[in-house]
Amino acid sequence: MSSVPETLEPGTILSNRYQVEYVLGRGGMGAVYLARDQQQNLAVAVKEMRVQPGDEHLQRQAIEQFRQEAQFLSVLDHPNLVKVFDFFVQDGRYYLVMSYVPGRTLRELLRTQTEFFPLKLLMEWTVQLVDVLHYLHSQNPPILFRDVKPSNIIVDAENRLRLIDFGIARCFHPDEATATFLQGMGSADYCPLEQYQGVGGTDQRSDIYSLGATLYHLLTLKVPPRAGELAAENKKVPSPRMLNPSIEPALEDLVVNMMAVYKQDRYGSMTQVRNALQKVNRNLELREERAAASTTSRRVVPVSELPIKPGSKSQQQQTTTMILAALTAVMLFLMGWLVTQMSQSGSTPSPTPKQSGSPSQP
Repeated sequence: MSSVPETLEPGTILSNRYQVEYVLGRGGMGAVYLARDQQQNLAVAVKEMRVQPGDEHLQRQAIEQFRQEAQFLSVLDHPNLVKVFDFFVQDGRYYLVMSYVPGRTLRELLRTQTEFFPLKLLMEWTVQLVDVLHYLHSQNPPILFRDVKPSNIIVDAENRLRLIDFGIARCFHPDEATATFLQGMGSADYCPLEQYQGVGGTDQRSDIYSLGATLYHLLTLKVPPRAGELAAENKKVPSPRMLNPSIEPALEDLVVNMMAVYKQDRYGSMTQVRNALQKVNRNLELREERAAASTTSRRVVPVSELPIKPGSKSQQQQTTTMILAALTAVMLFLMGWLVTQMSQSGSTPSPTPKQSGSPSQP
């Protein structure tokens, strides 16, 4: 039995280069550690994978698949992916070393969110996810992520998203079944029927379903119904607008199409999803423009902000008022002067009148 502890202790050195600092997360297949690259003096994330015990032939296949997937992950380069730049085996465990991206997963954000996310922000996030999945699907051969869900998406301080877990990703070969080094079918709340049943047949439309389910959760703050339950009841996904009335009809159509239970009813590619998403964004922009125009038309402009043009009625009124004020001042001045003169005339003695006629005769 291996003496390696279940979780690596802080200070453990891996591959004579990476010093473990603490656990970032853990699961049944292993853990993810924050470590220090001693050669580059750089923080990195180290993902640990443990091969399940069983048939030796299957174990060898799993190990080979690990090597192949680690190699193609190391050559991927996209702003919404975490860069993988090293892989190795130590003490019977398998490790991928990738860039460390500080941030929070969408699952962590959803746990504390009490109000609906702004639609504009969600559309920015969705555009990024569609772009990175289109990039993966455009590889030769195409790469299926197969586990799009809030806990596998980190958002950093600049609102850039990263897909962080390629645990069950695989290359898509239409004519053959390809195993994955981490056996799994994805999370039941977000994976499509063809993957949930474990019967295979996954393709690009499987990632479309998972992205739609993730978007449903972000829009409504409710975990989406499982594809198996919808299939058993022969139902479509419930209307997201019933939970969030601010959702545009075109956006609801987008989500419902992406979450169609049977893959033949979904969009056929991320290119089609992108085209539909552009329509949604145009509708949101028009709605914002209409709202801004309506706000402007209802605004009451103070009189002090009204421009006065030469010869306008307002200016004529001001001129008339000034003239009347001047005339009033002149009239008051004249009335005061007259009163003064009349007062002075009443206080002076009148001169004695002269006697007229000839002297009297003796």
